[in-house]
Amino acid sequence: MATNKTVLITGSNRGIGLQFVQEYKKLGWNVIAAVRDPTAADKLNAFAPYKVVQLDIGDEASVLSAAKELDGEAIDLLINNAGIIIRDELASATKANMLKLFEVNSVGPFLVTRAFIPHLKAAAVKNGSANVIQVSSLVGSISLCAGNYYGYGTSKAALNMISSSLAIDLKGDNVGVFVLHPGYVATDMTGGGAVDIVRGDEVIKAISTEKCVGDMMSVINKLTLAETGKYYSYTGEALPW
Repeated sequence: MATNKTVLITGSNRGIGLQFVQEYKKLGWNVIAAVRDPTAADKLNAFAPYKVVQLDIGDEASVLSAAKELDGEAIDLLINNAGIIIRDELASATKANMLKLFEVNSVGPFLVTRAFIPHLKAAAVKNGSANVIQVSSLVGSISLCAGNYYGYGTSKAALNMISSSLAIDLKGDNVGVFVLHPGYVATDMTGGGAVDIVRGDEVIKAISTEKCVGDMMSVINKLTLAETGKYYSYTGEALPW
């Protein structure tokens, strides 16, 4: 079923990003897949996206180059999925790791969103609205903090704040900005989800990328501009900041 809509997905060569590529392609969307190295993305290229662009969210020049390459494209949905994780505790957290996490997980999605504002505005003019999805994390919630994750959690909390500001600044252009927690997902980043996560009395088991993305897309499909700036779990539950 073809549509006239276009989605740009960062970090689309594996895990959650690759699953998003598959699912939106099934729905007939024009899928623009953004990856650091398109020549090393065999799994992605096998799905023959509409376009594949080189984009390293940790490199501002790369971000601007990708935006220029896609000049004239109306982007209805931007999914800022790319990110990194470094598991650090009180004794092991380092300045270098914390700054790297902030650079990639917080500043990176901001730079991507800002660079593609013209593309999002074009889609909003064409189709009434456009959305930005920031793939964040539960550990970015200050209210739900359970300790540790000094760099990663802080970087996601910063992303949440950046997203709140973007939501305010872009609402007048009919561009919504939303923060989504994908859950604990079995990907390369999480070591396949082999180890359960314990938060207080709760034991969290990993879910599949199919489950994660399917549920996130259900949430995305229901989003409206009136609720821009909201923070949701993949389950649809509203999360506290």
